[in-house]
Amino acid sequence: MGDLYLQPGDIVLRKGTGWISQGIELITHSQFSHAALVSNPETKQIIEATFDGVIKSNIDDYTGYASVFRLKTITNEQAANIVKYAEQQLGKPYDFEELIDQFLRYVFYIPNNEIEKGRFICSTFVNAAYASQGIKLTNQNLPSPEDIYESPLLTKVAEIYK
Repeated sequence: MGDLYLQPGDIVLRKGTGWISQGIELITHSQFSHAALVSNPETKQIIEATFDGVIKSNIDDYTGYASVFRLKTITNEQAANIVKYAEQQLGKPYDFEELIDQFLRYVFYIPNNEIEKGRFICSTFVNAAYASQGIKLTNQNLPSPEDIYESPLLTKVAEIYK
C-alpha cells in the first residue's frame, strides 16, 4: 500500500512464522497469531503482550507479515485514551493460563466466560484497551486474534510489506 499510515490506537494483527505462532493459527483457525496496538505512529512504536509481559516494540519487527486495522468510528480522544490505558499496562505479566483456556475453547469447545484478570495474552490486551473506552470489539470477554480480526467494527487500513 505504499507509505504506511498509522494512527494511535490502530490494531496490528501479525501472521506468525514460528512454531508457537503456527500452532495458534492452526488451533484458532486464523491467519493471525498475534495482536498489538500502535502507540506512536511517528516512531512506529507499538505496545504488545508477549511472553515477557506487556512491552513496547517497533512495528518494523512485523514488516512483511502483518495487517493494520482501525475502528471505523474512533475519535482522537478515544484513541489517545486507548494508548494511555495500554501504556499503564506496561510491565504487567503474560497470562499463560489464558493460553490453556484458548486451547480448550478451540479444540474442545469449552467456553471461557472469565473476565480480564490484570494479566494478558496479546488479544486480551488489545481488547481490554478498547474496552477501557466502552468499545466492545467482540462478543468474547477474552478474545483470540481471530475474534478481533472478525470484528465488524474494524476496517483494514494497511498491509505491511517490506
